[in-house]
Amino acid sequence: MLTEFLIKQSQKPSGLIGRVITKIWSFYFKKLSLWAIKQTTISDNYRILEIGYGGGSTIKNLLALNKNLEIHGIDISKESYRTAQRVHSDSIRKGSVQLKIGNVENMPYQNNYFDRIFAIQTHIFWKDIKKSFQEVYRVLSSNSTLIIASEKEKIHYHMTDYRTSHEFSQLLTSIGFSKIEEKQNRNWILYIVYK
Repeated sequence: MLTEFLIKQSQKPSGLIGRVITKIWSFYFKKLSLWAIKQTTISDNYRILEIGYGGGSTIKNLLALNKNLEIHGIDISKESYRTAQRVHSDSIRKGSVQLKIGNVENMPYQNNYFDRIFAIQTHIFWKDIKKSFQEVYRVLSSNSTLIIASEKEKIHYHMTDYRTSHEFSQLLTSIGFSKIEEKQNRNWILYIVYK
């Protein structure tokens, strides 16, 4: 029962436990986030989306690049939204960060808008993974890149389908993505997915 409660909190943090979880995530996934960002080129004025921003650590790492980025974030959790809003209040006020509460399956962004999309430790929780990646494909601009990073063990724990790199790559190419590169770093796996 406790395990089930904690799994639900990791999928959609809420309340006091959700606040604690988002703070832990910001610290715990900082290195994974930095590694993921280093795997791609980010140019000045890029439009970037983070799906599942949690406590806002990836957004913080992107802002530290000082590249005049337009950063958007979408997360299903109201608690994550509140936490990330507090962390990034200055950047939100300046207009360089825009956060939304929403579902990856139906995002409120125009077609072909983003130059880079990051999904750090989040795709494992998406309810309809095919529909979600179709939506990601829709909002990603041509010749742009999606970066997916996760702990390997969490893929096997949370996902029932597309657990292997081969199955996952087949799904992404069936949606229309042109090329998928895989990188591993100890307990982490990362996919660089090209449109």
